[in-house]
Amino acid sequence: MRGRRRGTRTATALAALSAFVALAVACGDAGDSASGTSAPVRGGTLTVAFQGEPATLDPAIAWEIESWCIERLTYQTFLTYASRPGKAGTRLVPDLATEVPSRENGGISADGKVYTFRLRKGVRFAPPVGREVKAADFKWSFERMMGNPKAPARRFYMGIAGARAFVDGQSDEISGYEVIDDATVRITLERPDAAFLMAMTMPFTSVMPKEWVEKVGESIGRRPLGTGPYVVSEWRPDQSLTAVRNEYWTGDDDQWVDEMRFDFTGTPGTALSKLEAGDVDVLGDGIAAADHRRVADDPTLRDAVVSAPQIAWYYVFMNVLEEPFTDARVRRAVSHAVDKEKIRKLLAGQGEILGQLYPKGMPGHQAGASFYEYDPGQARRLLAEAGYPDGFTVRFFTHGVDPFPALAESIRADLEAAGVRTDLEQLPRDRYWDVIGRRDSHAAMGLGDWYQDFPDPSGWIRPLFTDPVDGGVNASFYRNAEVDALVAQAASELDEARRVGLFEQMQELIMADAPVVPLCQPVWNGLHGKTTGGVYVHPVWVHTFQEYWKTGGE
Repeated sequence: MRGRRRGTRTATALAALSAFVALAVACGDAGDSASGTSAPVRGGTLTVAFQGEPATLDPAIAWEIESWCIERLTYQTFLTYASRPGKAGTRLVPDLATEVPSRENGGISADGKVYTFRLRKGVRFAPPVGREVKAADFKWSFERMMGNPKAPARRFYMGIAGARAFVDGQSDEISGYEVIDDATVRITLERPDAAFLMAMTMPFTSVMPKEWVEKVGESIGRRPLGTGPYVVSEWRPDQSLTAVRNEYWTGDDDQWVDEMRFDFTGTPGTALSKLEAGDVDVLGDGIAAADHRRVADDPTLRDAVVSAPQIAWYYVFMNVLEEPFTDARVRRAVSHAVDKEKIRKLLAGQGEILGQLYPKGMPGHQAGASFYEYDPGQARRLLAEAGYPDGFTVRFFTHGVDPFPALAESIRADLEAAGVRTDLEQLPRDRYWDVIGRRDSHAAMGLGDWYQDFPDPSGWIRPLFTDPVDGGVNASFYRNAEVDALVAQAASELDEARRVGLFEQMQELIMADAPVVPLCQPVWNGLHGKTTGGVYVHPVWVHTFQEYWKTGGE
Protein backbone atom coordinates (compact mmCIF):
# COMPACT_ATOMS: atom_id res chain seq x y z
CA MET A 1 0.00 0.00 0.00
CA ARG A 2 1.37 3.35 -0.90
CA GLY A 3 1.64 5.58 2.11
CA ARG A 4 3.14 8.69 3.56
CA ARG A 5 5.24 9.63 6.53
CA ARG A 6 7.31 12.44 7.86
CA GLY A 7 10.98 13.24 8.62
CA THR A 8 13.24 15.77 10.32
CA ARG A 9 16.56 17.56 10.08
CA THR A 10 17.43 18.43 13.67
CA ALA A 11 19.39 16.65 16.36
CA THR A 12 17.18 18.13 19.07
CA ALA A 13 14.19 16.40 17.53
CA LEU A 14 15.87 13.07 18.19
CA ALA A 15 15.95 13.69 21.92
CA ALA A 16 12.39 14.94 21.86
CA LEU A 17 11.14 11.94 19.94
CA SER A 18 12.99 9.52 22.19
CA ALA A 19 11.42 11.17 25.20
CA PHE A 20 7.82 10.94 24.13
CA VAL A 21 8.15 7.49 22.56
CA ALA A 22 9.71 6.23 25.79
CA LEU A 23 6.82 7.68 27.73
CA ALA A 24 4.31 6.17 25.34
CA VAL A 25 5.89 2.76 25.80
CA ALA A 26 5.94 3.18 29.56
CA CYS A 27 2.24 3.91 29.48
CA GLY A 28 1.56 0.82 27.40
CA ASP A 29 0.42 3.02 24.54
CA ALA A 30 3.02 2.22 21.88
CA GLY A 31 0.83 0.12 19.69
CA ASP A 32 -0.37 -2.22 22.45
CA SER A 33 -3.53 -0.54 23.65
CA ALA A 34 -6.15 1.97 22.58
CA SER A 35 -5.64 5.48 23.86
CA GLY A 36 -8.32 7.54 25.50
CA THR A 37 -8.68 9.90 28.44
CA SER A 38 -12.23 9.28 29.69
CA ALA A 39 -15.39 7.34 28.99
CA PRO A 40 -16.72 7.60 25.44
CA VAL A 41 -20.04 9.15 24.53
CA ARG A 42 -22.07 8.41 21.44
CA GLY A 43 -22.32 11.06 18.75
CA GLY A 44 -20.31 14.05 17.69
CA THR A 45 -17.92 14.71 14.81
CA LEU A 46 -14.42 13.28 14.48
CA THR A 47 -12.07 15.50 12.47
CA VAL A 48 -8.92 14.07 10.91
CA ALA A 49 -6.17 16.17 9.30
CA PHE A 50 -4.37 14.86 6.21
CA GLN A 51 -1.78 16.75 4.17
CA GLY A 52 -3.56 15.84 0.95
CA GLU A 53 -6.74 14.26 -0.29
CA PRO A 54 -7.05 10.77 -1.80
CA ALA A 55 -6.62 10.55 -5.55
CA THR A 56 -9.73 8.35 -5.69
CA LEU A 57 -12.04 6.23 -3.54
CA ASP A 58 -12.76 3.75 -6.31
CA PRO A 59 -11.79 0.46 -4.62
CA ALA A 60 -10.78 -1.07 -7.95
CA ILE A 61 -7.79 1.24 -8.29
CA ALA A 62 -7.13 3.08 -4.98
CA TRP A 63 -3.91 2.04 -3.24
CA GLU A 64 -2.93 4.95 -0.98
CA ILE A 65 -3.04 4.77 2.81
CA GLU A 66 -5.47 7.69 3.04
CA SER A 67 -7.72 6.10 0.40
CA TRP A 68 -7.88 2.79 2.23
CA CYS A 69 -8.57 4.45 5.59
CA ILE A 70 -11.62 6.21 4.16
CA GLU A 71 -12.72 3.32 1.94
CA ARG A 72 -12.93 1.09 4.98
CA LEU A 73 -15.59 3.45 6.32
CA THR A 74 -17.74 2.98 3.23
CA TYR A 75 -16.95 -0.48 1.82
CA GLN A 76 -16.63 -4.04 3.11
CA THR A 77 -15.06 -7.28 1.94
CA PHE A 78 -15.50 -10.97 2.76
CA LEU A 79 -12.80 -10.86 5.43
CA THR A 80 -10.82 -8.35 7.44
CA TYR A 81 -8.41 -8.27 10.39
CA ALA A 82 -9.07 -8.26 14.11
CA SER A 83 -9.47 -4.82 15.66
CA ARG A 84 -6.35 -5.06 17.78
CA PRO A 85 -2.89 -3.49 17.85
CA GLY A 86 0.27 -5.53 17.38
CA LYS A 87 0.41 -9.08 16.11
CA ALA A 88 -3.13 -9.78 17.34
CA GLY A 89 -4.35 -7.39 14.66
CA THR A 90 -3.10 -9.68 11.87
CA ARG A 91 -5.65 -12.40 12.71
CA LEU A 92 -8.25 -12.91 9.99
CA VAL A 93 -11.89 -12.40 11.01
CA PRO A 94 -15.17 -12.29 9.05
CA ASP A 95 -16.36 -9.00 7.59
CA LEU A 96 -19.34 -9.77 5.34
CA ALA A 97 -18.69 -13.52 5.43
CA THR A 98 -20.20 -15.59 8.24
CA GLU A 99 -16.83 -17.21 9.02
CA VAL A 100 -13.25 -17.44 7.81
CA PRO A 101 -13.03 -20.40 5.39
CA SER A 102 -10.92 -23.30 6.63
CA ARG A 103 -10.54 -27.00 6.00
CA GLU A 104 -12.13 -27.64 9.38
CA ASN A 105 -15.37 -25.79 8.58
CA GLY A 106 -15.53 -26.98 4.97
CA GLY A 107 -14.70 -23.57 3.54
CA ILE A 108 -11.46 -24.79 1.95
CA SER A 109 -11.29 -28.01 -0.04
CA ALA A 110 -8.87 -30.80 0.85
CA ASP A 111 -6.64 -29.92 -2.11
CA GLY A 112 -6.53 -26.24 -1.07
CA LYS A 113 -7.93 -24.94 -4.36
CA VAL A 114 -11.63 -24.29 -3.64
CA TYR A 115 -12.82 -21.58 -1.22
CA THR A 116 -16.44 -21.12 -0.18
CA PHE A 117 -17.65 -17.83 1.30
CA ARG A 118 -21.08 -17.67 2.93
CA LEU A 119 -22.50 -14.18 3.32
CA ARG A 120 -24.22 -12.64 6.31
CA LYS A 121 -27.92 -12.13 5.69
CA GLY A 122 -29.70 -8.83 6.02
CA VAL A 123 -26.78 -6.65 4.91
CA ARG A 124 -27.97 -3.70 2.81
CA PHE A 125 -26.22 -1.17 0.66
CA ALA A 126 -26.29 2.36 1.99
CA PRO A 127 -28.98 4.77 0.77
CA PRO A 128 -30.12 5.68 -1.79
CA VAL A 129 -29.67 2.07 -3.01
CA GLY A 130 -30.83 0.39 0.19
CA ARG A 131 -31.32 -3.15 -1.12
CA GLU A 132 -29.89 -6.36 0.32
CA VAL A 133 -26.45 -7.48 -0.81
CA LYS A 134 -26.31 -10.73 -2.76
CA ALA A 135 -23.50 -13.00 -3.85
CA ALA A 136 -23.93 -11.79 -7.44
CA ASP A 137 -22.90 -8.30 -6.28
CA PHE A 138 -19.56 -9.66 -5.15
CA LYS A 139 -18.97 -11.37 -8.49
CA TRP A 140 -19.90 -8.25 -10.45
CA SER A 141 -17.69 -6.03 -8.28
CA PHE A 142 -14.74 -8.40 -8.52
CA GLU A 143 -15.00 -8.72 -12.30
CA ARG A 144 -15.32 -4.94 -12.58
CA MET A 145 -11.98 -4.62 -10.79
CA MET A 146 -10.30 -7.40 -12.76
CA GLY A 147 -11.55 -5.91 -16.02
CA ASN A 148 -9.95 -2.54 -15.31
CA PRO A 149 -6.44 -2.36 -16.83
CA LYS A 150 -5.58 0.34 -14.28
CA ALA A 151 -6.35 -1.96 -11.34
CA PRO A 152 -2.91 -2.37 -9.73
CA ALA A 153 -3.66 -5.53 -7.75
CA ARG A 154 -4.97 -7.87 -10.44
CA ARG A 155 -1.78 -9.94 -10.14
CA PHE A 156 -2.90 -11.12 -6.68
CA TYR A 157 -5.95 -12.83 -8.17
CA MET A 158 -4.65 -14.23 -11.45
CA GLY A 159 -4.52 -17.69 -9.86
CA ILE A 160 -8.32 -17.88 -9.91
CA ALA A 161 -9.48 -20.26 -12.62
CA GLY A 162 -10.50 -18.27 -15.68
CA ALA A 163 -8.99 -14.97 -14.47
CA ARG A 164 -6.33 -14.87 -17.18
CA ALA A 165 -8.85 -15.58 -19.94
CA PHE A 166 -11.12 -12.84 -18.58
CA VAL A 167 -8.33 -10.26 -18.34
CA ASP A 168 -7.13 -11.13 -21.85
CA GLY A 169 -10.65 -10.65 -23.25
CA GLN A 170 -11.12 -14.32 -24.11
CA SER A 171 -14.05 -14.79 -21.71
CA ASP A 172 -16.98 -12.69 -20.52
CA GLU A 173 -16.65 -13.88 -16.94
CA ILE A 174 -14.20 -15.38 -14.47
CA SER A 175 -15.25 -19.01 -14.53
CA GLY A 176 -13.66 -19.82 -11.18
CA TYR A 177 -15.67 -17.12 -9.37
CA GLU A 178 -19.10 -18.75 -9.01
CA VAL A 179 -22.37 -17.63 -7.48
CA ILE A 180 -23.90 -20.75 -5.91
CA ASP A 181 -26.94 -18.98 -4.45
CA ASP A 182 -27.80 -15.53 -3.12
CA ALA A 183 -25.63 -16.04 -0.05
CA THR A 184 -22.79 -18.25 -1.31
CA VAL A 185 -19.72 -17.63 -3.45
CA ARG A 186 -17.31 -20.37 -4.49
CA ILE A 187 -13.86 -19.49 -5.80
CA THR A 188 -11.70 -22.11 -7.50
CA LEU A 189 -7.95 -21.60 -7.88
CA GLU A 190 -5.76 -23.18 -10.50
CA ARG A 191 -3.34 -24.16 -7.75
CA PRO A 192 -3.17 -23.66 -3.96
CA ASP A 193 -2.25 -20.16 -2.79
CA ALA A 194 -1.09 -19.79 0.80
CA ALA A 195 -1.81 -16.04 0.81
CA PHE A 196 -5.20 -16.11 -0.92
CA LEU A 197 -7.37 -15.38 2.13
CA MET A 198 -5.16 -12.43 3.04
CA ALA A 199 -5.47 -11.09 -0.51
CA MET A 200 -9.25 -11.22 -0.10
CA THR A 201 -9.08 -8.68 2.75
CA MET A 202 -7.85 -5.89 0.49
CA PRO A 203 -10.35 -3.15 -0.44
CA PHE A 204 -9.92 -4.11 -4.11
CA THR A 205 -12.37 -6.94 -3.37
CA SER A 206 -15.05 -4.65 -1.89
CA VAL A 207 -18.67 -5.19 -2.84
CA MET A 208 -20.41 -2.41 -4.79
CA PRO A 209 -23.98 -1.97 -6.12
CA LYS A 210 -23.94 -2.20 -9.91
CA GLU A 211 -26.84 0.21 -10.35
CA TRP A 212 -25.07 2.95 -8.39
CA VAL A 213 -21.78 2.53 -10.23
CA GLU A 214 -23.58 2.71 -13.57
CA LYS A 215 -25.57 5.76 -12.44
CA VAL A 216 -22.60 7.87 -11.31
CA GLY A 217 -20.19 6.58 -13.97
CA GLU A 218 -16.65 7.92 -13.86
CA SER A 219 -17.40 9.94 -10.72
CA ILE A 220 -17.55 6.74 -8.62
CA GLY A 221 -14.12 7.63 -7.25
CA ARG A 222 -15.69 10.73 -5.70
CA ARG A 223 -19.10 9.24 -4.86
CA PRO A 224 -18.39 5.90 -3.17
CA LEU A 225 -21.25 3.80 -1.84
CA GLY A 226 -21.08 0.41 -0.20
CA THR A 227 -22.18 -1.39 2.95
CA GLY A 228 -19.80 0.20 5.47
CA PRO A 229 -20.75 2.11 8.62
CA TYR A 230 -20.47 5.52 6.94
CA VAL A 231 -21.53 7.21 3.70
CA VAL A 232 -19.64 10.04 2.01
CA SER A 233 -22.04 12.98 2.10
CA GLU A 234 -19.79 15.75 0.78
CA TRP A 235 -16.38 16.07 -0.87
CA ARG A 236 -14.99 19.53 -1.43
CA PRO A 237 -11.91 19.10 -3.64
CA ASP A 238 -8.64 19.93 -1.88
CA GLN A 239 -10.64 21.09 1.14
CA SER A 240 -12.50 18.38 3.02
CA LEU A 241 -14.53 15.18 2.90
CA THR A 242 -17.45 14.40 5.20
CA ALA A 243 -18.95 10.98 5.93
CA VAL A 244 -22.10 10.37 7.98
CA ARG A 245 -23.62 7.27 9.54
CA ASN A 246 -25.07 4.67 7.19
CA GLU A 247 -28.63 4.26 8.41
CA TYR A 248 -28.69 0.68 7.08
CA TRP A 249 -25.52 -0.41 8.86
CA THR A 250 -25.97 -3.85 10.45
CA GLY A 251 -22.43 -4.60 11.60
CA ASP A 252 -21.72 -6.25 14.91
CA ASP A 253 -19.98 -3.14 16.25
CA ASP A 254 -22.04 0.02 16.43
CA GLN A 255 -19.95 3.07 15.61
CA TRP A 256 -19.42 5.86 18.11
CA VAL A 257 -19.37 9.13 16.18
CA ASP A 258 -22.15 10.44 13.97
CA GLU A 259 -19.89 12.15 11.46
CA MET A 260 -16.33 11.88 10.15
CA ARG A 261 -14.69 14.95 8.67
CA PHE A 262 -11.35 14.84 6.84
CA ASP A 263 -9.52 18.16 6.56
CA PHE A 264 -7.12 18.32 3.59
CA THR A 265 -6.09 21.96 3.96
CA GLY A 266 -3.30 21.71 6.50
CA THR A 267 0.45 21.36 6.51
CA PRO A 268 2.48 19.36 9.05
CA GLY A 269 3.02 22.54 11.02
CA THR A 270 -0.57 23.78 11.08
CA ALA A 271 -2.16 20.40 11.82
CA LEU A 272 -0.85 20.31 15.39
CA SER A 273 -2.02 23.87 16.03
CA LYS A 274 -5.49 22.87 14.86
CA LEU A 275 -5.41 19.85 17.17
CA GLU A 276 -4.40 21.99 20.16
CA ALA A 277 -7.20 24.42 19.35
CA GLY A 278 -9.71 21.57 19.24
CA ASP A 279 -10.39 21.96 15.51
CA VAL A 280 -8.75 18.60 14.68
CA ASP A 281 -9.00 15.34 16.64
CA VAL A 282 -6.46 13.09 14.91
CA LEU A 283 -3.30 13.74 12.88
CA GLY A 284 -3.81 11.47 9.88
CA ASP A 285 -0.18 11.84 8.78
CA GLY A 286 1.21 11.44 12.27
CA ILE A 287 3.41 13.90 14.16
CA ALA A 288 5.45 16.25 12.00
CA ALA A 289 9.18 16.26 12.71
CA ALA A 290 9.23 19.95 13.52
CA ASP A 291 6.65 19.34 16.27
CA HIS A 292 8.54 16.65 18.20
CA ARG A 293 9.94 19.01 20.82
CA ARG A 294 6.61 20.74 21.20
CA VAL A 295 4.84 17.42 21.80
CA ALA A 296 7.53 16.11 24.16
CA ASP A 297 7.38 19.26 26.30
CA ASP A 298 3.59 19.23 26.67
CA PRO A 299 2.33 16.53 29.10
CA THR A 300 -1.17 16.57 27.64
CA LEU A 301 0.07 16.02 24.10
CA ARG A 302 2.79 13.60 25.15
CA ASP A 303 0.28 11.32 26.87
CA ALA A 304 -1.79 11.14 23.67
CA VAL A 305 1.02 9.72 21.50
CA VAL A 306 0.48 6.30 19.91
CA SER A 307 3.60 4.72 18.47
CA ALA A 308 4.48 1.45 16.74
CA PRO A 309 6.97 0.22 14.13
CA GLN A 310 5.45 -0.28 10.71
CA ILE A 311 5.84 -3.12 8.25
CA ALA A 312 6.92 -0.60 5.66
CA TRP A 313 9.92 0.94 3.95
CA TYR A 314 11.25 3.94 2.08
CA TYR A 315 13.37 3.17 -0.96
CA VAL A 316 14.93 4.56 -4.13
CA PHE A 317 13.67 3.06 -7.38
CA MET A 318 15.69 2.89 -10.61
CA ASN A 319 13.80 2.25 -13.84
CA VAL A 320 15.62 -0.64 -15.54
CA LEU A 321 14.14 0.39 -18.92
CA GLU A 322 15.76 3.84 -18.81
CA GLU A 323 19.42 4.64 -19.48
CA PRO A 324 21.75 4.42 -17.66
CA PHE A 325 19.86 2.13 -15.28
CA THR A 326 19.63 -0.59 -17.90
CA ASP A 327 23.12 -1.52 -16.62
CA ALA A 328 23.09 -3.34 -13.27
CA ARG A 329 26.54 -1.92 -12.48
CA VAL A 330 25.08 1.57 -12.44
CA ARG A 331 22.28 0.45 -10.14
CA ARG A 332 24.78 -1.21 -7.80
CA ALA A 333 26.84 1.97 -7.83
CA VAL A 334 23.83 3.95 -6.63
CA SER A 335 23.24 1.32 -3.93
CA HIS A 336 26.74 1.94 -2.59
CA ALA A 337 26.45 5.73 -2.89
CA VAL A 338 23.57 6.32 -0.45
CA ASP A 339 24.52 7.05 3.17
CA LYS A 340 21.76 5.37 5.18
CA GLU A 341 23.25 6.32 8.53
CA LYS A 342 22.76 9.95 7.54
CA ILE A 343 19.14 9.15 6.68
CA ARG A 344 18.65 7.45 10.04
CA LYS A 345 19.83 10.61 11.78
CA LEU A 346 17.71 12.73 9.47
CA LEU A 347 14.61 10.80 10.48
CA ALA A 348 15.55 11.24 14.14
CA GLY A 349 14.15 8.01 15.48
CA GLN A 350 11.29 7.74 13.02
CA GLY A 351 13.09 5.09 11.00
CA GLU A 352 15.75 2.41 11.27
CA ILE A 353 18.27 1.51 8.57
CA LEU A 354 17.08 -1.21 6.21
CA GLY A 355 19.65 -3.00 4.06
CA GLN A 356 17.31 -5.59 2.55
CA LEU A 357 13.87 -5.88 0.94
CA TYR A 358 11.89 -7.18 3.90
CA PRO A 359 11.39 -5.01 6.99
CA LYS A 360 11.44 -6.42 10.50
CA GLY A 361 8.25 -8.30 11.25
CA MET A 362 7.85 -9.55 7.69
CA PRO A 363 8.55 -13.27 7.08
CA GLY A 364 11.79 -13.46 5.11
CA HIS A 365 13.52 -10.65 7.02
CA GLN A 366 17.08 -11.67 7.83
CA ALA A 367 18.38 -10.05 11.00
CA GLY A 368 21.50 -8.00 10.33
CA ALA A 369 21.52 -8.59 6.57
CA SER A 370 22.75 -5.68 4.44
CA PHE A 371 23.44 -6.20 0.75
CA TYR A 372 25.23 -2.93 -0.10
CA GLU A 373 27.35 -1.00 2.37
CA TYR A 374 27.94 2.72 2.02
CA ASP A 375 31.09 2.99 -0.12
CA PRO A 376 31.35 6.07 -2.39
CA GLY A 377 34.68 4.85 -3.75
CA GLN A 378 33.15 1.57 -4.89
CA ALA A 379 30.26 3.54 -6.38
CA ARG A 380 32.66 5.60 -8.50
CA ARG A 381 34.58 2.48 -9.58
CA LEU A 382 31.38 0.76 -10.72
CA LEU A 383 30.29 3.86 -12.64
CA ALA A 384 33.65 4.00 -14.43
CA GLU A 385 33.42 0.29 -15.22
CA ALA A 386 29.96 0.88 -16.72
CA GLY A 387 31.31 3.67 -18.94
CA TYR A 388 30.46 6.68 -16.76
CA PRO A 389 33.80 7.82 -15.29
CA ASP A 390 32.45 11.38 -15.08
CA GLY A 391 29.05 10.30 -13.83
CA PHE A 392 25.78 11.42 -15.43
CA THR A 393 22.75 13.64 -14.87
CA VAL A 394 19.29 12.26 -14.14
CA ARG A 395 15.87 13.50 -13.04
CA PHE A 396 15.05 12.38 -9.49
CA PHE A 397 11.33 12.25 -8.69
CA THR A 398 9.82 12.98 -5.29
CA HIS A 399 6.62 14.42 -3.87
CA GLY A 400 6.14 17.14 -1.30
CA VAL A 401 4.80 15.17 1.66
CA ASP A 402 7.15 15.00 4.63
CA PRO A 403 9.74 13.36 4.80
CA PHE A 404 10.25 12.91 1.03
CA PRO A 405 11.68 16.40 0.34
CA ALA A 406 14.31 16.03 3.07
CA LEU A 407 15.15 12.48 1.98
CA ALA A 408 15.52 13.61 -1.63
CA GLU A 409 17.93 16.40 -0.68
CA SER A 410 20.04 14.02 1.40
CA ILE A 411 20.22 11.44 -1.38
CA ARG A 412 21.00 14.12 -3.97
CA ALA A 413 24.06 15.16 -1.97
CA ASP A 414 25.21 11.53 -1.64
CA LEU A 415 24.82 10.85 -5.36
CA GLU A 416 26.62 14.04 -6.32
CA ALA A 417 29.58 12.97 -4.19
CA ALA A 418 29.74 9.80 -6.28
CA GLY A 419 29.46 11.70 -9.58
CA VAL A 420 25.71 11.41 -10.21
CA ARG A 421 24.03 14.80 -10.66
CA THR A 422 20.29 14.92 -10.01
CA ASP A 423 17.59 17.38 -11.01
CA LEU A 424 14.87 17.06 -8.37
CA GLU A 425 11.34 17.03 -9.73
CA GLN A 426 8.71 17.38 -7.01
CA LEU A 427 5.15 16.35 -7.87
CA PRO A 428 1.86 16.67 -5.98
CA ARG A 429 1.26 13.64 -3.77
CA ASP A 430 -2.01 12.66 -5.44
CA ARG A 431 -0.33 12.56 -8.89
CA TYR A 432 2.93 10.97 -7.87
CA TRP A 433 2.33 7.29 -8.55
CA ASP A 434 0.35 8.04 -11.69
CA VAL A 435 3.52 9.61 -13.09
CA ILE A 436 6.30 7.32 -11.88
CA GLY A 437 4.22 4.23 -12.61
CA ARG A 438 3.89 5.02 -16.32
CA ARG A 439 6.42 4.07 -18.98
CA ASP A 440 5.83 7.20 -21.04
CA SER A 441 6.83 9.37 -18.06
CA HIS A 442 10.41 8.09 -18.42
CA ALA A 443 10.80 8.45 -14.66
CA ALA A 444 14.27 6.96 -14.35
CA MET A 445 14.79 7.44 -10.64
CA GLY A 446 13.00 8.57 -7.50
CA LEU A 447 11.66 7.82 -4.06
CA GLY A 448 9.06 5.22 -3.15
CA ASP A 449 7.32 4.09 0.01
CA TRP A 450 5.39 0.91 0.62
CA TYR A 451 3.24 -0.38 3.47
CA GLN A 452 2.17 -3.98 3.76
CA ASP A 453 -1.14 -4.84 2.15
CA PHE A 454 -1.28 -7.99 4.23
CA PRO A 455 1.24 -9.73 6.52
CA ASP A 456 2.92 -11.94 3.93
CA PRO A 457 6.00 -11.35 1.72
CA SER A 458 4.01 -12.12 -1.43
CA GLY A 459 2.35 -8.74 -0.87
CA TRP A 460 5.81 -7.22 -1.04
CA ILE A 461 7.31 -9.07 -4.00
CA ARG A 462 4.36 -9.34 -6.39
CA PRO A 463 3.42 -5.66 -6.71
CA LEU A 464 6.93 -4.21 -6.55
CA PHE A 465 9.06 -6.73 -8.46
CA THR A 466 6.85 -8.65 -10.90
CA ASP A 467 4.58 -7.97 -13.88
CA PRO A 468 5.38 -4.28 -14.55
CA VAL A 469 2.35 -2.54 -16.03
CA ASP A 470 1.41 1.06 -16.72
CA GLY A 471 -0.40 2.46 -13.72
CA GLY A 472 1.11 -0.10 -11.38
CA VAL A 473 3.54 0.36 -8.51
CA ASN A 474 6.57 -1.46 -9.96
CA ALA A 475 8.24 1.88 -10.70
CA SER A 476 11.51 0.08 -11.50
CA PHE A 477 9.69 -1.83 -14.26
CA TYR A 478 11.74 -4.77 -13.04
CA ARG A 479 11.12 -8.34 -14.06
CA ASN A 480 13.18 -11.51 -13.57
CA ALA A 481 12.00 -14.89 -14.86
CA GLU A 482 13.67 -16.68 -11.95
CA VAL A 483 11.85 -14.48 -9.46
CA ASP A 484 8.55 -15.07 -11.27
CA ALA A 485 9.09 -18.83 -11.08
CA LEU A 486 9.84 -18.65 -7.36
CA VAL A 487 6.73 -16.51 -6.77
CA ALA A 488 4.60 -19.19 -8.45
CA GLN A 489 6.31 -21.92 -6.44
CA ALA A 490 5.86 -20.06 -3.14
CA ALA A 491 2.17 -19.48 -3.82
CA SER A 492 1.43 -23.20 -3.65
CA GLU A 493 3.98 -24.08 -0.95
CA LEU A 494 2.08 -24.69 2.29
CA ASP A 495 5.11 -25.57 4.44
CA GLU A 496 5.92 -22.25 6.10
CA ALA A 497 9.67 -22.80 6.51
CA ARG A 498 10.14 -23.87 2.89
CA ARG A 499 7.95 -21.02 1.73
CA VAL A 500 10.00 -18.42 3.62
CA GLY A 501 13.13 -19.97 2.12
CA LEU A 502 11.75 -19.30 -1.35
CA PHE A 503 11.19 -15.64 -0.51
CA GLU A 504 14.75 -15.43 0.78
CA GLN A 505 15.93 -16.73 -2.60
CA MET A 506 13.86 -14.05 -4.32
CA GLN A 507 15.53 -11.41 -2.19
CA GLU A 508 19.00 -12.65 -3.18
CA LEU A 509 18.11 -12.43 -6.89
CA ILE A 510 16.45 -9.03 -6.69
CA MET A 511 19.17 -7.45 -4.59
CA ALA A 512 21.83 -8.75 -6.99
CA ASP A 513 19.97 -6.96 -9.80
CA ALA A 514 19.60 -3.85 -7.58
CA PRO A 515 16.48 -2.20 -9.06
CA VAL A 516 15.92 -0.48 -5.70
CA VAL A 517 17.90 0.88 -2.78
CA PRO A 518 16.19 0.03 0.54
CA LEU A 519 16.59 3.02 2.86
CA CYS A 520 14.79 2.54 6.15
CA GLN A 521 11.82 1.10 8.02
CA PRO A 522 9.57 3.81 9.47
CA VAL A 523 8.00 4.05 12.92
CA TRP A 524 4.50 5.49 13.15
CA ASN A 525 4.05 8.21 15.78
CA GLY A 526 0.44 9.31 15.92
CA LEU A 527 -1.36 11.88 18.03
CA HIS A 528 -4.96 12.54 18.98
CA GLY A 529 -6.79 15.28 20.85
CA LYS A 530 -7.71 15.22 24.52
CA THR A 531 -11.40 14.56 23.80
CA THR A 532 -10.72 11.61 21.48
CA GLY A 533 -10.22 7.96 22.43
CA GLY A 534 -10.00 4.45 21.04
CA VAL A 535 -6.90 5.37 19.02
CA TYR A 536 -4.19 2.81 18.32
CA VAL A 537 -1.86 1.81 15.47
CA HIS A 538 -3.30 -1.13 13.54
CA PRO A 539 -0.56 -3.37 12.08
CA VAL A 540 -2.22 -3.52 8.66
CA TRP A 541 -4.62 -0.58 8.33
CA VAL A 542 -2.71 1.94 10.51
CA HIS A 543 -5.90 3.94 11.23
CA THR A 544 -9.23 2.41 12.25
CA PHE A 545 -11.29 5.61 12.33
CA GLN A 546 -14.58 3.73 12.73
CA GLU A 547 -13.44 2.64 16.21
CA TYR A 548 -12.52 6.09 17.52
CA TRP A 549 -14.77 8.01 19.87
CA LYS A 550 -15.26 11.44 21.39
CA THR A 551 -15.34 11.84 25.15
CA GLY A 552 -17.62 14.84 25.01
CA GLY A 553 -15.65 17.14 27.27
CA GLU A 554 -12.35 18.28 28.73
